[in-house]
Amino acid sequence: MDAELLTQITEARDRALEADGARNRIERLVDPGSFVEYGVLAGESSDPDDDAAADGLVAGVGRVHGHPVTVASYDTTVRDGTQTDRNMRKLVRLLYLANRHRWPFVVFVDGDGARPGHPWVVPPIVVYNRGRFDVYEGLAELSGWAPTIAVISGRTLDGNAGLAMLCDFVVATAGSTVGSRGPAGPDGKATVHARSVEALAADGSVDLIVDDEAHAIDTVADYLAYWGDGFGTDEPSPTHDLIADIIPDDRRHPYDVRRVIEALADAGTVLELGERWAPSMVTALATLGGRPVGMMANQPLSPVAGAIDSPAADKAARFVELCDAYELPIVSLVDNPGYMVGPDAERGGIARHHARPLAALHHRTVPLCSVQLRKAYGLGPFAMSGWGASRLMPELRLAWPSVESGGMSLEGAAFLVKRKEIRAAGSPEEARAIRDTYAKEMRDPASGVSAGRTFSFDDVILPGETRDRIIALLAAIPRVFPAAKKHPIDPR
Repeated sequence: MDAELLTQITEARDRALEADGARNRIERLVDPGSFVEYGVLAGESSDPDDDAAADGLVAGVGRVHGHPVTVASYDTTVRDGTQTDRNMRKLVRLLYLANRHRWPFVVFVDGDGARPGHPWVVPPIVVYNRGRFDVYEGLAELSGWAPTIAVISGRTLDGNAGLAMLCDFVVATAGSTVGSRGPAGPDGKATVHARSVEALAADGSVDLIVDDEAHAIDTVADYLAYWGDGFGTDEPSPTHDLIADIIPDDRRHPYDVRRVIEALADAGTVLELGERWAPSMVTALATLGGRPVGMMANQPLSPVAGAIDSPAADKAARFVELCDAYELPIVSLVDNPGYMVGPDAERGGIARHHARPLAALHHRTVPLCSVQLRKAYGLGPFAMSGWGASRLMPELRLAWPSVESGGMSLEGAAFLVKRKEIRAAGSPEEARAIRDTYAKEMRDPASGVSAGRTFSFDDVILPGETRDRIIALLAAIPRVFPAAKKHPIDPR
């Protein structure tokens, strides 16, 4: 073989491998020695001395927790991590493999979008290496078939940001920004319009913010564990034995439902999604008895006491779609005063948004276990556990002794039923006493033992029994991935 050709290839490969920033990210994520790179020699041009290492994108296949993944990383040290026809075809190559083999897709997206001045090649009539479909089409096709994950670390603009918004899960490092470039100003420089990831997290565009890139990479590895076999542990949480103490004795006193989630789940396995978005709804991945599950819960500690507003409805619906697509049983913790009502809620589109979780639950096929912790009023509980009839019922409906149910809040009902007495009261204290007495009288027939006697639930149990009941039920329903995709996951 021609020695000069061998030398050219060796030297070109060595130059490409010297740009190791993007590779270091990937090597930290994947199992040691498992990474197979695609397009090491790809460059900005066909010049053997081209200095655009890997054309600014490192891409390949590796393993995480022993399971195959496709993974790519833009390299901001090479042409600012910009996109070209050539490096986008690398992404298409990975998306083809991910779609064919149902492998997860991970991409580190920081970069400045399309490379300025780069000529985009018009696709020829004959098929060539770009595969069946382009990048955006490929991500849309992969949605609901295999997990797609984006990491934002630093400045992410234009097309690079677009990649992130098409992924199921977006994790970002604190202080990063996402945006677009505008027209060039008089100085010839393009203006940049960007928002912080902290602001994006508040509207659901980013699922999780972490301190640094190392933490982001570890979080991606954790997220992929729910797709696979979990974390190899079924140890209960250290707080499990304290679960009965979480619900306050005062039925109107708030508490943090995250404490219930942590107490129910296996130790150290809870990963909350969208913590800064729609605070009245908590959504998290976890394992129970070693089994990956999704957990959703109303948050009494939120400003609206766990009521479902439009953002919470969207958050719940998308989470149900995510769990259903990837065969994750759903555990729903209900403490819900209903949907938000009033002028502000109507202006926020609650009439339209309220239907989303109801529709998502209707179409689910994964097991659903609901646990009513305390209150459930109006249509709200149906948004947490389905319609409660025929095949739409949860596989298991449990309640705690603190349960209370009704068409509306008991205090609200008191103002309707006892309106005359309340208006005739001699003082605010007397009016509240009339209200509270009625609420207590109405609560008793729908709570505790009475709720079990009427078979309103499959069982009314002690809080400490909840974990074992759900684990036992899920053991009867194995996790099986269907041969065909059920549905995509709604873009954020």
